[in-house]
Amino acid sequence: MGKNSRKIVAVILFVVVAVAVSYFVFVKKQVENGQLSVFIPQPTNNKEEESNGLKTFTFDNFHGSADISDKFKFQYPAGWFNESQYFSPAKIQFYNQFTVKAPIFFDLVLAEIFHLTELQYQIDNSKRRSPDSTGQIDGREFKRYDLIDYGSYGGDSAGQVKIFVGPKVKIDGADYVLIFHWEEKPLAEYVPGNSVDVFDNMLLTLKFFN
Repeated sequence: MGKNSRKIVAVILFVVVAVAVSYFVFVKKQVENGQLSVFIPQPTNNKEEESNGLKTFTFDNFHGSADISDKFKFQYPAGWFNESQYFSPAKIQFYNQFTVKAPIFFDLVLAEIFHLTELQYQIDNSKRRSPDSTGQIDGREFKRYDLIDYGSYGGDSAGQVKIFVGPKVKIDGADYVLIFHWEEKPLAEYVPGNSVDVFDNMLLTLKFFN
């Protein structure tokens, strides 16, 4: 390899490293400034219950903290896969930290920035399959949104989306909004065995500890 070739390779490597460092610095600043909420639930110490073909998921830990005002649990099909807050009848694929192929997930979003999130944008701008409604699950109020998901897939419908926006959960003194989310076609693809009925039944089993 000639001197010029080595120089070109060195320049390319320098640019790649600089871009990667800049990206991680940007994400870190977004998180620190409260503009980006990154939620990765930690495994609980509870044994997973299984009965009648269902498993019980218990949420009692947030980034190592158990100081949670509304711990909760719910059931999902025993044959489904579960990774952190994601649930799917097929093996869950993580393309990156924010892109996951799974039809069902729950999330906790810092209340003070909820209006800035992509989720709020989706709720505000999506067409409805049925009117918005409000109801209670285990004594907690939830808002239900039944949407047509056009996403960013060239204008073609990506199917139905149901979103339940629930109560605020206080964690270490801060308010987080609890959300449950179902997609007919996550990342615009069908997942065999995916059904909105599973999602609805999962929510009907939701129980809060307090």
